[in-house]
Amino acid sequence: MGGVLALCLLCGGAAAETLPAPPPFDFAQYTQAGFLADRDALAAGVAAAEPGPSRAIARLDLAEFYLAHVMLPEGRSLLGDEMPDGLIPAEQARWRAIAAGFSIMEGTGVPTGTLLPNADWANWQDYHLWAALNAITQGDAVELEGNLAGAADRLPTNPPVFVEACLPALLEGAIAVRKWPLAQRLSRDFDNYPELKSQPVYSFLIGRVAEQSHHPDKAYAAYREAAKGQDRYAQRARLALVSLGLEHGALTPDQGLSMLAEANLAWRGDRFDLQALEQRAHLGETSGHDVDALIAYGEILTRFPERPQARAAAQAADKLLKAFYAKGAAGKISLTDFAEGHQRLEAYYEVRPDFQAYAEQYADRLLELGATTQAATEYRKIREALSAQRKDNPEAVSQDRMAYLALREAEALARGGQFARAAKVLEASERPADAQELNQFNALQARVLAEAGKTDAALEAKVTSHSADHLRLQARLHWKKGDWKAATQSYRELWKKAPDDFSETDAVELLLAAYRSGDLTTARSVAEVFPRLAGREDLNKLVASLLAEPAKLSPLMDSAARDRLRKANDALEMVGSEAKQAGG
Repeated sequence: MGGVLALCLLCGGAAAETLPAPPPFDFAQYTQAGFLADRDALAAGVAAAEPGPSRAIARLDLAEFYLAHVMLPEGRSLLGDEMPDGLIPAEQARWRAIAAGFSIMEGTGVPTGTLLPNADWANWQDYHLWAALNAITQGDAVELEGNLAGAADRLPTNPPVFVEACLPALLEGAIAVRKWPLAQRLSRDFDNYPELKSQPVYSFLIGRVAEQSHHPDKAYAAYREAAKGQDRYAQRARLALVSLGLEHGALTPDQGLSMLAEANLAWRGDRFDLQALEQRAHLGETSGHDVDALIAYGEILTRFPERPQARAAAQAADKLLKAFYAKGAAGKISLTDFAEGHQRLEAYYEVRPDFQAYAEQYADRLLELGATTQAATEYRKIREALSAQRKDNPEAVSQDRMAYLALREAEALARGGQFARAAKVLEASERPADAQELNQFNALQARVLAEAGKTDAALEAKVTSHSADHLRLQARLHWKKGDWKAATQSYRELWKKAPDDFSETDAVELLLAAYRSGDLTTARSVAEVFPRLAGREDLNKLVASLLAEPAKLSPLMDSAARDRLRKANDALEMVGSEAKQAGG
C-alpha cells in the first residue's frame, strides 16, 4: 500500500509537474534460463552497494527483476513501503512505477488517474499496458477501452512468464468491453503458450466469449471443461456453470445448490470462494431452501468475518433464522426437516447469544409432539450453553431462566416416564427467584419424586398455591402412606376447588379414606352423590347400607360388627377397583 500512497502524491502537487516519466521496464532481459544467475548478480549488487542512494538503486534493480518474474511477495518485501531518501527525480519516478506495478499485479491496483501525473508520463512506453491492467483491477471500462490496444502491442515485448500472467486478464478485459477483433488477436496469442492454453483459464475465457455471443451450449461445454481444473479460473467456471444453468433451465435449484457446495470445497479462501457462498445464500433464499441459505451465511460469517459481506450476511441470517424457527414451531415444516435443519445450523450459530432462544423453540416442538427424550436432551444442551455464557458474564442469564430450562427438561423426562432422572435434574438445579415460578418448580418436583417412589420427599415439597393436580397428588400420597385423615382432607379440598374435575376414582378413594378415618359424615356425603359418579346402583345401595350401620358398636365386642366392617371394606375396595379400571 505504500506504493499506492506514494503514487497518489503525484496528483496535483508542484513537485509532480517536474517529475519525468520513468524509463521503460526492461523485463525482456530477464529469462527463465538465466533466472539464478540474474538473481545472484543483482543480490550481490545490493550487498556490495554503499548505504544510501546507491543501495536504493540496487534494490530497485532487484525489485524490477522480481516484478518481471511475477514474484510479488519477494519484490514487495524488498521494495518496502517508503521511498528511500536521496533518489534523483528519474529514480523516484522509477520507484513509484515499480511500486504501482506490484499493486496492480497483486490485484489491488491504484486509483484511476494516478498513473498519469503529468503529460510526460503519457509517453512512457509501458503506460498503456499498466493503465489497462490497472483499469481491470478498478473495474474502469472507459480507461480499459482507451488503453487496451496499446497494452496488446506492448505485452509481447515482455518475457514469457510475465506474458502468461497478463494475457488472460487482457483477454478477459477485451471480452468485457466487447472488443472482439482485439479479443481474437489476444486469444491467438495463447497459441504461443501451449501450457497456458491447456489450463482452465483458456476454456473459461472461451466460455465467456460464447456466453457473450449468445451461444449458451458452447459456453456450458467450455465452462465444464474449465471446471475440471484446480485453480481460480476453474472455480470461476463452476460459478459460471451454475449461473448459466439456472438462467437457461438446465439446472434445478437443488442441483445448483449442490454444485455451489462442491465449489466451496474445491476452492477456498479468496473472493471466488466468497462469491460461491453468496450465490448459495441467494439461491437458497429465493428457492425456499432456508437451511442451505443459512449455512452459506454461516460460512461467510465464520470464514470471512472481516469482509464487508459479513455484515450483510449477519443481517440476512437474523431474518432467516427467525422465519425458519417460527415455521418449525408452528408445524409448517415436518419434524424431520425441522430436526435436520436445526442440527445443521447448530454448528454455525450456537455461539450467538440469541440462538438458544431458537433452540428452545425446537425443543418445545419436540415435547409437543411427544419426543420426550430428544426434547430433554435439547433443553439440557441449552442449559449447558447458557451456563457457559454465565461464566463469562454472570449477568448474561438470570437464575429464573436457568431454573425454567431445568423445569422444562424435567417435564420432558417426566412425560417420558423417566422420573428418577427428572428428580435428579430438579435436585441439582437452581431455584427460581420468582415466587410463582418457584411454586411451579416445586409442584413438578413433588410429582416426579412421587413417581420415583420418594413419597415422603414429595410431600415435603413446598407448594404454596395448590392446583387441582397437586391436591390430587397429595391425597394419593397420603393414601399410599395410609394417612387416611390427611388423604380425606386433601380430597375434600380437591372436591371443593375443582368439582367438575373430581373424578370417579377421586370419589371412591375419598369414600374409603373417610370411612377408614372414621369421618362418616364425609363418607355419607360422598355416598349421596356416588350414583352420579359411578352409575352402579347395586354397588351404591350396598355402600349406602353399610354406611348406614350404627357407629356405636364396638368391633372388639361384637363379631357381627367386625364382619360388617370387613364386608364394607371389601365392598368399597371393589368399587374403587372397578372405578379405576373404568378410568375414573
